[in-house]
Amino acid sequence: MNFLPNDFAKQLSDADYVNDCIQYYLSNKYEYIKPAIKGRLLGLKAEWNNAIKYPELFEKLYSNGDLKNNTGMFRSYLRLASGYNLLHKTFSPSNTGFQLYTEKAFIAKQSKSNEVITSDHIFGTTTSGVEMFTAFKNSDFDLEYMLENYIPETMYQHIICEMLKSEHQETDDKPGVARGKHTLDEKILLNHYKEVGIITPLIVDRKERK
Repeated sequence: MNFLPNDFAKQLSDADYVNDCIQYYLSNKYEYIKPAIKGRLLGLKAEWNNAIKYPELFEKLYSNGDLKNNTGMFRSYLRLASGYNLLHKTFSPSNTGFQLYTEKAFIAKQSKSNEVITSDHIFGTTTSGVEMFTAFKNSDFDLEYMLENYIPETMYQHIICEMLKSEHQETDDKPGVARGKHTLDEKILLNHYKEVGIITPLIVDRKERK
């Protein structure tokens, strides 16, 4: 099965290997963490259904139901509950067998330079969190669909890229990687990286699994 969107696969130096790594994670690690993911989904569903009972609260804190277009505390919370922590930190290089790098970060790592390297969630933790919960809600809170279909098929949205801090952050001389300004489709094309001069394809570094 192909777990990477075609347009994203084109942005990687070894997309076939990354796809195999996602398959490995799903076959060897995902089953272990699935009960915890189920619990997280049930908690989000319960909170949402309770909030609907209180229209004023729902409008103010729950984006009045439109999480994709309106700000709100629940939307921000999804960044943590889903974007960062849905997989409970199990989708890591030691479990998958790969790590992505920008070309400059990979060279810095190989040469053991003093340049600071930082981690970037390619698809954005808010974007992936909102996309996940919206799919859950639109499925009429179908747990089986989420656990067996949606989450495995969108596992790529949890991929992290290592890059130089100077590439990631804004300086007086250049902009940093934009946050919250691109659609999911634009991020799949890595437009938010290319706009700040990050060279593609990203480097796929093979890691030893534990």
